[in-house]
Amino acid sequence: MLVTAGLLMLGFVGYQLWGTGLSTAAAQASLEEQFAASLQPATPQVITTTTNAIASDISTTTTNEQPIPTTVAPAVATPTFVPGEVVAQLQIPSIDVDFFVVSGVGVEDLRLGPGHFTDTPLPGQVGNSAIAGHRTTYGQPFHDLDQLSAGDDIIITTAYGTFTYEVNTLRVVEPTEYSVVSTTDPTTATLTLTTCHPKWSAAQRLIVTATLDDLRSDPLLPDVATGTTSATDASTTTQPSTSSPTSTLPSETSLGTSTTVETTIAATLADPADLDSSAANNSQGEEVFSAGWFHDSTALVQAIIWMVILLGIRTIVIRVSQRRKSWWPMLPVGLLPAAIGLYFFYLNINNLVPPNL
Repeated sequence: MLVTAGLLMLGFVGYQLWGTGLSTAAAQASLEEQFAASLQPATPQVITTTTNAIASDISTTTTNEQPIPTTVAPAVATPTFVPGEVVAQLQIPSIDVDFFVVSGVGVEDLRLGPGHFTDTPLPGQVGNSAIAGHRTTYGQPFHDLDQLSAGDDIIITTAYGTFTYEVNTLRVVEPTEYSVVSTTDPTTATLTLTTCHPKWSAAQRLIVTATLDDLRSDPLLPDVATGTTSATDASTTTQPSTSSPTSTLPSETSLGTSTTVETTIAATLADPADLDSSAANNSQGEEVFSAGWFHDSTALVQAIIWMVILLGIRTIVIRVSQRRKSWWPMLPVGLLPAAIGLYFFYLNINNLVPPNL
């Protein structure tokens, strides 16, 4: 029994270190394809309006008045993501990190790669954007996060721009200090990376904070809540037309004036469903951030069930082999169901460890 228990433990360590990494590698390959597709250039939408400067409410033809076309930069819509969908590519050159970030920090999300806390701004928005990741399992994206130093670059590439952050501080906090992912300065774009600390433990959390380098980053996304952005407002370009001087006079146009079209982003009032969704996201993020061992009570029951199944398979193989006085063919026949049972046993045991261990 001790030998069997030791082999099971050894097998679980192997599953944690290499088995989970294989599944994450496969997921990252799929996310890379999705991300490449999201980078395909979209057809720009240009709004063009033509006005003239003749005060009348009737149609007329003149020889000295020409229409003035006005071209306006299209409004940039803030993207939305479903859980598990690729959000960005995260690169930290100093510690050789190159992973695709998904939306959400649920257990299943973090198995695909680092996850973005959905109750925080997106990378490239003002406010504090927070990302969590595993440190010793599932590809170990944040394994060497403690080796970062002030001034190191964190590069995040998205479908709407590339943003370079510079590391400010590294600190260790308790699992209850979820406030570290909150926005303290709504006018500054910052980034927070979180993972378990120390390695192989979930006793504390390692927090890395960084600030956006405006000179090496693309313009920020607009802030949906306030309708503002720290980037320069879109400019309006006007130029004379070379078309024939024939136009139709709108009655609202004043003499000697031209119309400039301005693009604005209006704030949208959140309905109760949106508020419930925001509260759920905040609850999930805080739960994952503070979760420790045995956080999934259902996994413990299922692990016990699969352990009983494994013991049953072992007992059957041994007894039938003893009666036949030969391990053939029961041993080869029993290997497949034993491997399947062992996989689900390890899977449920793995659900008992901290989500971002």
